[in-house]
Amino acid sequence: MKRVFLTVILMTVLSAHSFAQEHNWAFGFYGDMNVKSAKESSFGVQGKYDLDNRSSVQAQVHGRSNFVSVGADYLFSFLDKRKSNFNVFLGAGAAEDFISYQEVDVKEYVFVKDERFVLNGQLGLSYYFKPVQLSVYTGYKVKYLVEDETFLPNYLTLGVRYHLW
Repeated sequence: MKRVFLTVILMTVLSAHSFAQEHNWAFGFYGDMNVKSAKESSFGVQGKYDLDNRSSVQAQVHGRSNFVSVGADYLFSFLDKRKSNFNVFLGAGAAEDFISYQEVDVKEYVFVKDERFVLNGQLGLSYYFKPVQLSVYTGYKVKYLVEDETFLPNYLTLGVRYHLW
């Protein structure tokens, strides 16, 4: 795992120097909260890469007791990031949720492990504090559980990112 991480970092640095393009990376903390049920909230880390002035991709890993989610999103910003520190974004993404739980009506204390494939859409606001290269954002997220064909419409995302230019 350590070798893979070091290889990715090395390739990123080399590609940044070889193409002489400006790469916009940001890393930070991520929160995914169910507005109706606080026990379904989870927190983790996130990375974001700006493809251009309006498009970006982000990946996040977050979790809580007996739950971990790994996902990626594409975001479109309505305002040009070079002209405005405030922005409104729209996004779509996918995640794989790994959960373990105790089956209902089972007397033994045995956890069942399960995976869920989730599609999501989000609409949010962000603000970039240029002097400290920090951005804060919040968004409303709708999740769709593919296997169960269930919509979960009540999620709020919050985060803070440090931008590396």
